Amino acid sequence: MTVLFCTDTFWDARGDEIEAIDPTIEVVRLVGTEQVMQRDIDRITIAFFSPDAWPDRAAAFMGVCTRAPNLDWMQSMSAGTDHPVFSMLRDQGATVTNSSGASAPSIAQTVILYLLALGRELPRLARAQAERRWEPEPSRDLHDVRLGIVGLGAIGTEVARLAAAFGTEVVGLRRTIRGDEICETWTHDRLHELLAWADAIAVTAPLTDDTRGMFDRVAFATMRPGSWFVNVGRGEIVDESALVDVLRNGHLGGAGLDVFATEPLLAESPLWRLPNVIVTPHSSGTTDRSHRRAIDLFLDNLRHYTAGEALVNIVE
Repeated sequence: MTVLFCTDTFWDARGDEIEAIDPTIEVVRLVGTEQVMQRDIDRITIAFFSPDAWPDRAAAFMGVCTRAPNLDWMQSMSAGTDHPVFSMLRDQGATVTNSSGASAPSIAQTVILYLLALGRELPRLARAQAERRWEPEPSRDLHDVRLGIVGLGAIGTEVARLAAAFGTEVVGLRRTIRGDEICETWTHDRLHELLAWADAIAVTAPLTDDTRGMFDRVAFATMRPGSWFVNVGRGEIVDESALVDVLRNGHLGGAGLDVFATEPLLAESPLWRLPNVIVTPHSSGTTDRSHRRAIDLFLDNLRHYTAGEALVNIVE
């Protein structure tokens, strides 16, 4: 017997589709943040961490999953699974799958948004508008920009595809070159060569032992004067103190940041106030389209699970 753990919101919206896939399925729902009884937790065999559970109900949802002794499979609506709770679930014997690729188009569009905004000096123009100042200045087209993408997975590949439409020259960086990349691609040992070449760097890599602290003072010093820095990967990839310094002293021309070492970003962080920085609240992948894609990926995996077939996007 398959017993699904999900939120009440998700079940109300898509329960009919789930029952069409498996008419015998039973459900344990997280209603608001109410406590789930242990006798129900003991019955759970699969779980879906749906988009509506983030962020307000994440702790309550994951708390149930970690106390479910019969949990066989849990799928997350996100691609990132670097939080320790996912390792905990795997250590307890559950298969964990993610929604890799679901938010890639949305996040990639945000990267292009940052680059366009930095090229057109949108932060300065927004301040001028707020103060009713007419300040025309020359700006920069993306056609003349050399873009380095650190992390050429689903998100980085989509960034490369969109950037190419603007005539941007793109070089990607990834751990292992497969040969099917859509742009010129180098391995991680050439990071500093990429930093010295690029007019803009977009970080789309996951947080791993290799990427943690990758952008330190040496890396930022290697970047070209006046270049732009974009991070939609993970905040822990960056030494934020070093980033603040190179933005303040003008070595970097600007930054677009969606992820931070501490989230929410602390009110006292200088990043809020720097005039050449665009701050967004880890929302680059939070769109109606990405949510639909994440749910569709879960439903497809549920079909595989019900049929006894291999799941996709298994987290190792």
